[in-house]
Amino acid sequence: MEYIFCRIKDSLETIEQASVMLMETFPKADMWPDLDETIAKETVDDSIGDKNICIGLKIDNELIGWVCLSPMYEKTWELHPMVIKTEFQGKGYGKILLNEVERIAREMGVIGIILSSGEETNKTSLSEKEIIGEKIIGEIEKIKNYKNHPYEFYIKCGYSIYGLIPNAYGLNKPDIMLWKDIRKK
Repeated sequence: MEYIFCRIKDSLETIEQASVMLMETFPKADMWPDLDETIAKETVDDSIGDKNICIGLKIDNELIGWVCLSPMYEKTWELHPMVIKTEFQGKGYGKILLNEVERIAREMGVIGIILSSGEETNKTSLSEKEIIGEKIIGEIEKIKNYKNHPYEFYIKCGYSIYGLIPNAYGLNKPDIMLWKDIRKK
């Protein structure tokens, strides 16, 4: 299928599609449990801010995915959110979208991208016990994906887990931190 990239902020229709996509996709994947319509709209509004890179992927004028990259540090930016419609997942579109946002960022002089991926719904081995102190590195090294947690997608795209925030979302619900050096293509 042929696809095109777009800027989310260029059309009110695309902005609305992006918000609806968050609401439809994340809860179905058992991710972002507290996401509601207000949070989805605020997330899109924040994402289309002037300093951010916020692009979408369309097929036949239908938005099938979108991503936002925001300045966090001078040369390392944060990716949040990234979403692909459920029916288009597992077909390579996420990687296409991620490659494009990385290309744009590289051209702007960004060196690295960081992101976090919450483990709120027992999708990995990290939810099996409380992880603190020196145990963090060992648990990262032996992480297992039980229920299609997205960290594995990012690993396949060249990202590395560089840390955890233990109990970020409650007991045994850490935030998985990932990073990629985008200078190399």
